[in-house]
Amino acid sequence: MQNRRMERSAAYAGIVGALLFVASGIIPGAFPAYSASATTISAYIVAHAFALTLATWLTLPAAAFLLWFAFGLFDYLRGPDDGDRTLSQWGAAGAIVSMTLSIVSVALSYGAAVRPDGGSTALPELYVFDIALFAFAMGAYGAFVFAASHEARRKGTLPSWLNMLGYLTFLVDLAFTLCIFGTSEKLAITGTFAYVAPTISMLWTILASIVLITRTSRSA
Repeated sequence: MQNRRMERSAAYAGIVGALLFVASGIIPGAFPAYSASATTISAYIVAHAFALTLATWLTLPAAAFLLWFAFGLFDYLRGPDDGDRTLSQWGAAGAIVSMTLSIVSVALSYGAAVRPDGGSTALPELYVFDIALFAFAMGAYGAFVFAASHEARRKGTLPSWLNMLGYLTFLVDLAFTLCIFGTSEKLAITGTFAYVAPTISMLWTILASIVLITRTSRSA
């Protein structure tokens, strides 16, 4: 009973973490293209200094809640005789790396926001580095989603449609990391995937949390 309660609380944490994560991405508004001029990027940072600072602060509890969800989900997926499976360990590592990179990414944004006069030549490089770290963070989150979905499909512990959405999420997050090779604005790291990848990742997280709440409530 106690484990089920802990898993259910982790599911609620997943919903809260996902909403905070989405909010941290929406609050700063539309980001300028990575290829924008130094003047444009500097102007954006100066105009959105408070929003970037608030997004940084929101990312910290979001990361904590999402990690709570990740470990609670793997605890639910782990059978009584499974021990620590390699796939679960890999998925947990993906969640940890993802949240770590997300925090470093927003820390760079905050650094630029509090020191917007740090030099117009440095801000574009800092900005691209920030976005690239976020892309890799989503790639690591995709690894976590893949591990959880594959483990759930193997055991039949989550609905098939949710597992398929998990595989799709992994592919979208992986495509986002490949955007560092993009040359057009839509396929670059500040293009379409910069919005699609976190949206579908957090959608999967919320849906998985709801399913986990429902199933742990029934078993309890």
